[in-house]
Amino acid sequence: MVQVQTQNTTIQWKQMASLLALYASVIIGWIAYHRYQPALLASFGLQQYSSFLVWAQGIILVLTPPLAGKLGDMYRNKFGNRLRIITLGVSFAAMIFMTVAFTLLINPGDWVLFVLPVLIVLWLFAMSLFTSPAISMVELFSPSIKLPLTVAALTIVADLLYSLEPIIVDIIDFLGGALTFALGGVIVSISGYLLRKNSLDSFSENKEQRPDEVKPKSNLWIVLLVGMGLGLVSGIVIEIFPEFLDKLNTTVGISGKWLVSVLLIVTAVFSIPASIYVQNRSLSKNLVIFLSLTALTLTGIFLIENRMVLLVLLFVFAIFYAVINVCSLPLALRNTSVEHKVFGVGIFFCGFEIPNSIIDIAMI
Repeated sequence: MVQVQTQNTTIQWKQMASLLALYASVIIGWIAYHRYQPALLASFGLQQYSSFLVWAQGIILVLTPPLAGKLGDMYRNKFGNRLRIITLGVSFAAMIFMTVAFTLLINPGDWVLFVLPVLIVLWLFAMSLFTSPAISMVELFSPSIKLPLTVAALTIVADLLYSLEPIIVDIIDFLGGALTFALGGVIVSISGYLLRKNSLDSFSENKEQRPDEVKPKSNLWIVLLVGMGLGLVSGIVIEIFPEFLDKLNTTVGISGKWLVSVLLIVTAVFSIPASIYVQNRSLSKNLVIFLSLTALTLTGIFLIENRMVLLVLLFVFAIFYAVINVCSLPLALRNTSVEHKVFGVGIFFCGFEIPNSIIDIAMI
C-alpha cells in the first residue's frame, strides 16, 4: 500500500454537512415514495401495476448505481470532477417530484393511467442516478483512516430518519401527496445546490484532490459482496423486523415498527464508538467477525421465544449493526482504485440493493 501526501488530512465538515443534507433528502424521498406509491395506485385504480413497480424498483436500484458510477468516473476523468452527474440526477429527480406534484394537484383524467406508472419509474431512476456518485464524494472530504467516522455520520442520519419514519409518515399524510412531492423537489434541489457549491472548495482549478490512499487495481467482487452483506442485514431490519417484532407488543408496549425505531436509534448512538473502535484496525477482519456475530444473533432472534432474551439480543444486534455500517463503505472504497472510485461505490450500492430487492419481490 502506497501512502501519498495530500491536502486532505482532516475531515471537511462543511462539505460533509452538505452531503449529509442531500443524503437526508434522499431518505425522506424514499419514505415518501413507500408511503404514497400504494396510495397513488389505489386512488387512481392502478393496483395492477403494483407488482410491476416492485420488479421495476428492484431492477432499477440494482442496475442504475453502476451505470451512474461509470458516468461519474467518465465525467471526473474528462472534466475533473463528478459534479455533473450529481447535478444531472438531482435536476432530473426534482423535475419528476414537481411533475408528480402537479399531476396530483390537477387531478387529471384517464390519461394518468399511462403517465403515473411511467413517472414513478422515472423517479426511481432519477433518485438512483445521483445517490451513489454523491455518496462517493465522502472519500474527498475525509482522509482514508477517518472514513469510518464520516460514514458513521451518514449512518446516524439514515438511522435517525428511519427511526422517525412513523412520525414522518404522519407529517406526509397531513401535508398530502401534492405538497409532499413539491417540497421533496425543493429540498432535493437545495441540498444538491449546496453540495455542489461547497464541494468546489475541495477542488484545485476544478480538479478533485485525489484521496490519500492509492491502490493499483480494484477488487470489485469484494465491493459487491460487502454491499450484499450490509444490504441483507438492512433488509431484514427495515422489511422483516417491523412485523416480526409485533409479538413483543405486550412485553414492551410498542408495536414492531416503533421497536425498530428504537433499535435504529441505538445503532445511531453506537456508530461513533464503533467508528473509533475500527479506525486503526483491519476493516475486512472486523466486518467478517461482526457479520458472523450478527448472523448468530439473528438466528437467536428468530428462534428464541423467551422475550427478555430476545430484547437483549436485539440490543446486541444494534451494536453489531453499527460496526457493520461503519466498516462497509470504507472497506469498499479501499478496494476500489482511484480511477474507479465512483463506479466502485455504484457496485457497492448494487450489492446493497440485491438482497433488498429479493426481499421486496418475495413479499409481493
